[in-house]
Amino acid sequence: MRFGDWGARLSPAAVADLLEAALDLGIDTLDLADIYGGHTTNALIGAALALRPGLRARLRLIAKIGIVMTASPGNTRGVAYYDLSIEHLRDALRDTLSALGTDHVETLTLHRFDPRIDPAAVADWVRAEQREGRVGDFGVSNFDAHAIALFDGHLPVVANQIELSLANSGAIEDGTLNATRARGAEVHAWSPLGGGDLLNLHSPISGRVHERLPAMAEEFGLDPASLLLRWVASMPETRVVLGTTKIERIRDAVRACAEPLPRDAWYALWEAARGKAVP
Repeated sequence: MRFGDWGARLSPAAVADLLEAALDLGIDTLDLADIYGGHTTNALIGAALALRPGLRARLRLIAKIGIVMTASPGNTRGVAYYDLSIEHLRDALRDTLSALGTDHVETLTLHRFDPRIDPAAVADWVRAEQREGRVGDFGVSNFDAHAIALFDGHLPVVANQIELSLANSGAIEDGTLNATRARGAEVHAWSPLGGGDLLNLHSPISGRVHERLPAMAEEFGLDPASLLLRWVASMPETRVVLGTTKIERIRDAVRACAEPLPRDAWYALWEAARGKAVP
């Protein structure tokens, strides 16, 4: 999300360098969405892949679709909304493949839940795209426990991308995390640093967490950001979605996520973030 106009404004060559470095560290999955960079980031990735053709075969691409922004092409009403109609999904997938310069994505993901979704129709369309080879697996993003259940009996869901960090652990308590895992799907945790709030000493939650964070980070030989990532990655079937464009931070994250926190340390940080002990 931060590669292009919404962040670092990397050149195609810089993106290719970053992807190659991440691959060399064992990270092979790139999380994308058609709206990133105001509908420009997929084309940036496509340009990077065109510069270094060998990269595409080493990458697994996650393509999220289904959000219409106020400035999205064709939006004449000026209101943002979610559109999981087959017509919109078909067009969005076509545009995604064209921008990326590829004929398929490894995982197609519905970006946000649309209350008007027809799960059976979506499942039929996804299976048709799978037969044509344009789509591999199917995932969802920001679906709660009830929303993900709509696909039961229709289509396997391989992943649910949800906001999850010490700043926002609601998915643990509202059943979303358990509902995802119960279906054999991975949890892909976005904003694992709480959008930076957990490292901002002036934010209320950071103040509570930092009562324990520095000493615990030193205990485990990590910097504070890496310890926060390890807290998220310690949950089973959970992968951390990294937002950094700095290879040194990716290297730190790989080390941080290589092993789980001991249970007592994990709960100590959660108690600090919650501001109260577990029941």
